[in-house]
This record gives sequence, C-alpha cells and structure tokens, in this order.
Amino acid sequence: MKHFQRAAAVFLACCTAVCLLPPGRQTVPAAEALLAAAPPQHSGQQAGAGADDGRTVSPVETPRALLTFSVLSDIHIEAHDKLSQDLLRTALLDHAALAPDSGMMVLNGDLTDGNPADYNALAAVLNAMPHPPLHATMGNHEYYRMWRTPFGSIDTSRLNPFWSTREAVGLFTRCFGYEKPYHAAEMAGYTFIFLSGEGYRDVVKDAREDAYLSAEQMNWLGRRLSEASRTHPGRPVFVFLHQPLVHTLKGSGQERGVTDYKAFRRVLTEYPQAVLFSGHSHYDWSLGGQAVPTGFLSVGSSSVRKVLDFHQKPVKPAKSESLLVQVYPDKLVIRVREHYSRSWIGTYVHELPPS
Repeated sequence: MKHFQRAAAVFLACCTAVCLLPPGRQTVPAAEALLAAAPPQHSGQQAGAGADDGRTVSPVETPRALLTFSVLSDIHIEAHDKLSQDLLRTALLDHAALAPDSGMMVLNGDLTDGNPADYNALAAVLNAMPHPPLHATMGNHEYYRMWRTPFGSIDTSRLNPFWSTREAVGLFTRCFGYEKPYHAAEMAGYTFIFLSGEGYRDVVKDAREDAYLSAEQMNWLGRRLSEASRTHPGRPVFVFLHQPLVHTLKGSGQERGVTDYKAFRRVLTEYPQAVLFSGHSHYDWSLGGQAVPTGFLSVGSSSVRKVLDFHQKPVKPAKSESLLVQVYPDKLVIRVREHYSRSWIGTYVHELPPS
C-alpha cells in the first residue's frame, strides 16, 4: 500500500495537474455476490463461452481465496481516445465490485501510446476511480512516440530524432515512481515479478515489437526466481511481461515476443512454479489456447481496449476482457471477465503440487 501511494503521488507530480484522491485504498462499496463459482474442472481444463453449450451453472460455495489480484493489459489510453478511457473506467468499476478486497491490480503493458498527454489521461482516470494498489509494465506502445513527427503526425518510415528509448523509459519510470522499468513485489507470502522491454528500434536494431531484456534484467530475474523458490518453496511465482513467449499461447508463433527468447525460456523452465502473464496479442479468451502449460504456466490476458480474433480482426460484437486471479493453497483459479456485458466468459483452474 505504501508503495502504491508513493507511486501514485509521483505519477501525479510528473504527469498531470489533476487532483489526487486522499491517500489510502480507493474503493467502492461491495456489490452483491458476483463471484459465482464456475463448473468444477480438472487441472488445466479451460472453459469458455461455449464450453458448456450455454447451459446455466448454479453457484456453489467456495472457500475464501488466500489472495486475489487483477490483470489488465492493452488498455491503450490515448488523450484523444475517449473510448479507451471509458473502457478503463468500466473495467476498474467492474473489478472493484467483483473483488473489493483484491490486493493488487497489474497493468501489463501497452498502457498508452507513449506520449506525455496519454500518461496525463491515464493518471486522470486512475486518480478518479477505485482500484487496489497498482503495478505496471512497459509494452511496445510505450515507445510509440518514436513514430511521431515534430508536428504530431505519424510517420512509420523513420524514427523521431527528438525521442528515444531513454526518454520513453524515463517517462514510464518517473510516472510510476520506479527506479527501473522492472521491479518485484511481495504480497501475502507470494512473489510478483514485473518485467519490461528496455529498448526499442533506435538502440536494438532488430527489436521489432519484441521485448528486449538486457543481461542485467535477465540476471536479476534469475536471482528473484531463485530467491522466491528458497523463501516460498512450492508456491507459484507470478511473472508479468507484455509480450508472450513464442510458441506458448495460441497465436504466439507470429513474433519472437522476447528478442532472446531462448535464454528467457531457459530461465523460466528452471522454475516450473512460474506463471507468466502476457498481453500484446489482444486475442479473445473464448477462442481458447490462452492458458497453456509450457514447463511453466503461460497465460494470456486478452485486451481491455480491443479484442481480436485469430485473423487480427476485431470480434463482433465488441469485447473488453481482463483477468481476475484467485490463489488457493492447492490451485489457481483464473477467471476471464468481459466488461461490456459484465459477464464471465472463461475459467482456467491450475492445480498446484502439494507443498
């Protein structure tokens, strides 16, 4: 909580002139019981909108989760895009009603289009809406001011000489109060690791839209995973990176995801308790293949701003999706929320080994 308050204050100071809400957890009164349990499932079984052929499932009592957190990715806030801001407000209200005691909300990349005005708009929404403590990662769109001309138009034929990786990373870290674009946190005895691509095409020529993780960040990741396995043996370690690792989730074979994806996979494979959350693809969770055991568990979080099908076309009717994760002693329950209809559209249950 103290970390969140500090980060929010820095975010306000460097990005916007709107008024910050009084210090403390931003909440709304608890809504009626919306967390109706999904149908019983076996480990690794995924249910989507059509998984039970549309049959209504009766709620059943479930034990209280040890902790709950939300994962929102690809919110794509732009100062001129009112819809992006409205969708984030809707998602924040939905999560506040569903899980008023949630311990964390993760914004997993593509928060903005890389412009200071976009961060201002993001700050205005976050400062006005209820949410638990926030943690954020950088996505490829956080670098997109590099495609802006000095006149504000977009030119993808050449990079903006007046903006760079250094400025993009600096804007992100200042606005969230981070020392580096990656960091870690502990909550209720569980480790959370937040990774970010550290370089765009001006410094990594073949980066494309993949995440460049420096040797320093990779070594840091290995140390944090090792430390978590020693201090919290048997417990899952939650890792967040905007881009998915290639050949994990359905649709992830189109890009490398990480520039040195082989080294990244080697590190994670040493820790089968790792759970890697990613966004970037915008793929509709209802289509399946977005929670896959890969030596560790890979999980996609779709998109708040625009949900796509596997042909890269917006789904119809439009959707806005994110995740609510519940941690139990013996399992993880990953629930998929569609915010236009305010309904559950999928559940994935991941059984944990006995501790």
